[in-house]
Amino acid sequence: MSLTLRVWRQKGPEEKGHLQTYKLSGISTDMSFLEMLDVLNEQLIENGEEPVAFDHDCREGICGACGMMING
Repeated sequence: MSLTLRVWRQKGPEEKGHLQTYKLSGISTDMSFLEMLDVLNEQLIENGEEPVAFDHDCREGICGACGMMING
């Protein structure tokens, strides 16, 4: 599956931010959203770009630390 992501990028709370568009291909329908972000970050690091920062803790969907707003 191919996905287009629009991610808000901002270096810090005092910095201006912007939406960045990323295109991913080869994403499995069995992947969680966090796993898909891991794939994106691997590609960004390989290209010498800053990875997307996000909070997570248990990565099991139990604690809720990785909750995020999607399409909203």
